[in-house]
Amino acid sequence: MRQGFVLFSAAIVSAIAAVLILPIESPEAASGEALIKARVDFMKNDIGKNWDVLANFAKKGKGSLADVEKSANALTAAAKKIPGLFPKGTARGDYPAKLTRALPEIWMDWDGFKKSAEMLSNGSAKLATLAKAGDKDAVVAMIGKAGKYSKTKIGCSECHKDFRGARVK
Repeated sequence: MRQGFVLFSAAIVSAIAAVLILPIESPEAASGEALIKARVDFMKNDIGKNWDVLANFAKKGKGSLADVEKSANALTAAAKKIPGLFPKGTARGDYPAKLTRALPEIWMDWDGFKKSAEMLSNGSAKLATLAKAGDKDAVVAMIGKAGKYSKTKIGCSECHKDFRGARVK
């Protein structure tokens, strides 16, 4: 009986040791991927969809100044959340380029990154004010007639140029 107990105990200890030394994905990696996916969703939904309203107004004359004001106000609020969506360790290099477009430069120039997000917030607030005042020409000039974030004056391109990598297929 005693020999059976010793064998049973040895088996339990071996099983525990095997579990402890097996390579497993760290909780940080899993949470990092979840953070990146949430960040991508935020950028598509909270930033991108509101930008689309602005671009369609300037480029195609779709929508109204009230729509522009609403989307610009949403961008103002969303831009303030951007720095919090970029915890250190969630850039390319830490994760595959296919998963994230965030460049390591974000954390090398954290103050510049935060300033870019602030520029988007302030530019969007100014745009909302112009839309509320009914100044269509100034609204279109600020968004840019081409409706491209790289040409707008609300503060999109600064962040994309310095801190966002090219899309990887």
